[in-house]
Amino acid sequence: MQSFVRIPKLCRFAAASLTCALSFALALPGSAQSLGADAAELLVRETWYEGLPLSEAKKIDAAGAARLIEMLEDPEDREHHANILMALAASGQLGAYEAIAAWATLPRSGEVDRAQFRAWQTLPHALGELSRRDPRALHLLAGQLDMPAPDWRFRHHNSARIRQLTRRGAASGLAHSGRPEAAAMLQHAAAKATDEPAFKAHLRECQAQHRRLEGRAR
Repeated sequence: MQSFVRIPKLCRFAAASLTCALSFALALPGSAQSLGADAAELLVRETWYEGLPLSEAKKIDAAGAARLIEMLEDPEDREHHANILMALAASGQLGAYEAIAAWATLPRSGEVDRAQFRAWQTLPHALGELSRRDPRALHLLAGQLDMPAPDWRFRHHNSARIRQLTRRGAASGLAHSGRPEAAAMLQHAAAKATDEPAFKAHLRECQAQHRRLEGRAR
């Protein structure tokens, strides 16, 4: 795996920390201020026990998204990849879909660490959020509904279990999108899941959630 030199980036981040903190403090809920590169980086480096605040992530501007894409491409920043996926998705900035899709299709094998697994669990939720602005994300989610067992694992989660979790997450992401196209994708998956009662029950729940969200949108 390619390695990256982190010293310049860490120095830059440390030198700008006071400015970043001030910028982020000014961009509290209710503020219309956009989040540039340093503020976006600070946002995803924070630990959010109740989930990354999407209202803040939606303020990320083009420069902020560019910084996050750079971090998503860096394996040394993998501890923050889950937050980055959600932040990019919520921002809807140019290049967000391409970066998330590239991350989703990275080759993986063997045992992955907790950070990588957490980011993988976040992926369908990020795609569901992004699909509200970029319908291309729906097709990635639809593909995950039919994904084969992967070549990687995480602790007691073997490849079959990861496949199950990924498919359930994809269905939830489609429901979260609220897009009309997602209804047909969920229906198609439900029609195929004849010998998978647990997955079919989850799909029915997702279809009901999707109808509620679609109804609100109208």
